[in-house]
Amino acid sequence: MVSEAIERLLDPQGEPRDGVTILGGEPFLQPEGLLALIQSLKRRDQHITLYTGYTLEDLANRNDRTIRRILELTDILIDGPFVKELSDNASEWVGSTNQRVVHRPVLYSSANIIA
Repeated sequence: MVSEAIERLLDPQGEPRDGVTILGGEPFLQPEGLLALIQSLKRRDQHITLYTGYTLEDLANRNDRTIRRILELTDILIDGPFVKELSDNASEWVGSTNQRVVHRPVLYSSANIIA
């Protein structure tokens, strides 16, 4: 199933592209499938932006090797739940002001995640 998704995502008709953005539902509800997808995209030199309703700290505190590997392969993580009351004045990449744009998230979380 991942190979079919990759084939559609990287269809030459969509070129040029500089990466793939993964968003909800909640991608981390299926961490094994998410990892398989991201690994396949990285083998094809794709930049990965990943949106999640979880915070980086929540993910790090799970101490899960699969989640750690996902964070290692993610170039940009947009974290935190969307909060409608905080949607005014949100920036270009986030839907509400409580959300963060984290470049190379594993650099900020590696002390909290098992190796």
